[in-house]
Amino acid sequence: MRSLMNVALCVLLFAAAYGQQDADSVSTADSSRSATVATAVIIETNVEGARVFWDGDSVGVTPLTINVEPGRHFVRIIPPDVQNWLSDIVEDSIEVEPQTHRSLTYNLNPKVLLLSTPSGAQVLAGDSVIGVTPLVVSTSRPSVRLKLQGFEEDSLEIANTDQRIISTHLKKTWNEDAEDISLNASDERRSPLRIYMAGAATLIAGSAAAYFKVKADNTYSDYQQTGDPGMLSKTDRLDAAAGIALAATQLSLGLFTYFILTE
Repeated sequence: MRSLMNVALCVLLFAAAYGQQDADSVSTADSSRSATVATAVIIETNVEGARVFWDGDSVGVTPLTINVEPGRHFVRIIPPDVQNWLSDIVEDSIEVEPQTHRSLTYNLNPKVLLLSTPSGAQVLAGDSVIGVTPLVVSTSRPSVRLKLQGFEEDSLEIANTDQRIISTHLKKTWNEDAEDISLNASDERRSPLRIYMAGAATLIAGSAAAYFKVKADNTYSDYQQTGDPGMLSKTDRLDAAAGIALAATQLSLGLFTYFILTE
């Protein structure tokens, strides 16, 4: 009888120990699950409808709320006007903490290409020179001024403009210095070779711009059908190439017109 009671006691002790081990396993699993609980991330942009890529995957358009796991992540924001080669693409790397809420706000400031005839004019924002024409600038600046020796200063409003290319023809100032410069360069300006070269450059650059733009449109159509991020990156590169070729076309055309008028 005593042996039977000892066996029963051993069975009870074993069952209690096994139950405690199982409870510890469940507790550990619950703790692990709690540590990896998703974190809410809110993503906003100053221009609604921007496409959001999270760790390379398209997750929607702004404003957007997504649930992600803690850790370091890579975010890429593409403006709604994705076919515009002057669109400002934002890339960022962020650290998401467990069981916290993150709010991310990005400014997508569009850009404009400034062209002047003649080119090489200084572009000033306030009293600071930020470059020479042709120049790409952000529309976050309210206005800029163009200065070139021998020509009148010109002021351009660029804030909130819908234009992507702003071109201006600088007016000559007929002072003594400008006349001396004009006389010294008169023989070169009358050279027909410059006219031919400017015309040829305009045709070549225009053809290149059209070619890259058509390729970009075709690639973007493939992206819409497949959703492959690689196609979107290729579209961005082709749009950038088309934009550069377009800028070269505008510059060559300006020079061609200038040479014709001064011949």
